[in-house]
Amino acid sequence: MLRLGGAAAVIVWLFYMSMIYGSSAMALTGFALIFFLGFSYVEVLWFRKKCKVRLEVPFAVASQEESVPVSLPVEIKGKLQPGKVRCLLEVRNTFSGKTKKKWMDGNAVYPYVPKKPGCYEFCLKKIRVYDLTGFFYVTRRLDQCVSVDVLPEICYVPVQLTDAVRNFFGDADRYDEFRPGYDPSELFDVREFQRGDRVQNIHWKLSAKADTWMVKEHSMPKACAVTILMDFGGTKAGTDRTDYLKLVAGLSFSLMDQKCAHYVAWYSREEAGILRSRVEDEESFYLFLYRFLKVDVQIQQRVDVLQAYKEKYRYERLVHLLVVTADLEIKCEGEIIGKADKEKLSQSMGQMELVL
Repeated sequence: MLRLGGAAAVIVWLFYMSMIYGSSAMALTGFALIFFLGFSYVEVLWFRKKCKVRLEVPFAVASQEESVPVSLPVEIKGKLQPGKVRCLLEVRNTFSGKTKKKWMDGNAVYPYVPKKPGCYEFCLKKIRVYDLTGFFYVTRRLDQCVSVDVLPEICYVPVQLTDAVRNFFGDADRYDEFRPGYDPSELFDVREFQRGDRVQNIHWKLSAKADTWMVKEHSMPKACAVTILMDFGGTKAGTDRTDYLKLVAGLSFSLMDQKCAHYVAWYSREEAGILRSRVEDEESFYLFLYRFLKVDVQIQQRVDVLQAYKEKYRYERLVHLLVVTADLEIKCEGEIIGKADKEKLSQSMGQMELVL
């Protein structure tokens, strides 16, 4: 708009000076400029209709400090091409709430290096299509979005599990694939009778068919003895929670590495309640990160998450309910059992030595 106003001002000035000095050359120049403006306007409107821009990101998961190539290919049918195409790209980290906008040239690849973990949404909002001179342009709105999950750096937290956690017996809908247990609702295996086996466990039909005593082995429920509850309330909206995520992810990964199945729970404003993910292997660990990175945690939390969790799972049996606070403290039954230093986060996490 500013450029068009400048061109109009030049045309007015040319006609005004041609009348004062009686210069036909200046008047012809003004008419030529009017014709040029009309031609350029029709040209950019045609380019605007025919121009197609795509937003392409080659992968959906990345790590911190890993370069993410963002390409903006432009397609226009026909031999006539515009002077250039500019694209307004918006990048938003849904976990931190930070948003950046930048105009970029089309038909180029831009390496974007995420500094912080989170779910990054790359959105193509507008394009500017220029005429052949590259001076005038028209704008078209778009709404193309591609998301990339940037995983946090995983730092190990030394965890020592007690027998109460390792041999925890509880109800669960998943069962151990390698060890028999006590749950009669799920069959683990059938084997020959051994001294000490109970008569109630004899499989009578299979014993009659095999002409020898066969007994049933029940399955072992893989119950979770530990829950990690995230309490990031009490902080101002917009606070950087990268260190908090790093501590929770490191604690969960360390428990998973110790073969300790556990829950990671948090309060969801969208669901207006507690959500949790079960973590027992690498697949479920990264599934938890995938779910949590999409949570908008920038709204100040005013919910007692500990009380909300106890109300929702009031009949659940646990050995430890760990609460990770916004001050990077790990609490168990109100007692601080570990605290990370924000200035030396990785080092302090490696020196905690939690006993659960």
